[in-house]
Amino acid sequence: MTPPETSSVSIDGRARRAALAGLAMAAPSSVDRWFAEAGRPPLADLARSGAPARTVADVLALATPRERQALFELSLDYGPGEGTAALREAIVDAGHARHSEEVIATNGAVEALVLTCAATADGASQIAVATPAYEGIVRCVEASGASVRPVVVWRPGDEELDLSGFTPEVLSSCSAIILNSPHNPTGLRYERGALRDLIGRAGKVEVTVVVDEVALGTLAPRAMSVALDPIFGDGHVVAIGDVSKALGLGGLRIGWCTSTSPRLLHRIRSLRDQTTVGCSAPSQFLATIALRHGPDSKVVVGALKNRDVLASWMQQRGGHLSPRPIDGLVAFVDLDLPDSALVFATRARRRGVSVMPGPFFGCESSLRIALGIEPSVFLQALDTLGALLVPA
Repeated sequence: MTPPETSSVSIDGRARRAALAGLAMAAPSSVDRWFAEAGRPPLADLARSGAPARTVADVLALATPRERQALFELSLDYGPGEGTAALREAIVDAGHARHSEEVIATNGAVEALVLTCAATADGASQIAVATPAYEGIVRCVEASGASVRPVVVWRPGDEELDLSGFTPEVLSSCSAIILNSPHNPTGLRYERGALRDLIGRAGKVEVTVVVDEVALGTLAPRAMSVALDPIFGDGHVVAIGDVSKALGLGGLRIGWCTSTSPRLLHRIRSLRDQTTVGCSAPSQFLATIALRHGPDSKVVVGALKNRDVLASWMQQRGGHLSPRPIDGLVAFVDLDLPDSALVFATRARRRGVSVMPGPFFGCESSLRIALGIEPSVFLQALDTLGALLVPA
């Protein structure tokens, strides 16, 4: 195994103990427990937030004969803790980072989030979280030992995300900020100028801005990572991604974080020694191949079609698709539900359609609907949901 990088920056015992102090105390993720208890999803899975799952055969079909042979010859010994050079270079080439030495591969985006939170907090800090947010982000903050300070960036009816809640008072009280862009559940993205302004203001008070980009490029293939913005070089930004949403490879458990701060990267590497040490060698190998080829264009085309179909379906029911997703394979719709969103989701599942209830995001009458499934299945699923709704 590659020895840990030596550095003049050290982590004393108190800081190391505090960094993951909340791991045992973090509340269970109710949305993940809900998924687990519901069991295997139906064919019309409108609760998912990423591309359809690929198989090993799908990925190897993208590989060259030499790469396929190399998989069978792959060493299963420990590898570099920060990830293989090939994987980190593929992350850079795919537009998710600037330089491979600024990338640390992790076991999914969730480990990247936990380690980044732990690296920026001292076990007693506050971390501001843009809400509504996928619950896992909040639990990652708790696992780091920090406390969560919610900052509302979207309310039902809004067409844009709003960063004005990150006031000087909020910034002065927090060690880090976590944003989700593309935003889950709405599919919106932060306006580039507003994001630059926030990063600049945060940097002046030594606050790290963490941008969770796991769904980047799923609906808008040319969407640019914050890691490629010039302001990223200031060292107060961490970008996080993985291969689950755009590539349909959640089972590989490959994610990453990237930053230009040597101190922060070293701290994340050191904490990583206390969690998973490294990523699976076969997973890294397969993720590298997939990243080199990018998302399946058929998924993007189908998702754009599904977005238009959903907009028409909403219009037929006297509403409209608001907000209209920009990136990310989800839409968040407010409906006149005959029951609570949780009860409605249960009824829909019995009819062969799974949806994500809005209460998991603090919105009682909303549903999050996946756009990444095959269009004919998507249309049939909407017909089923329509039959369960109060007649328009």
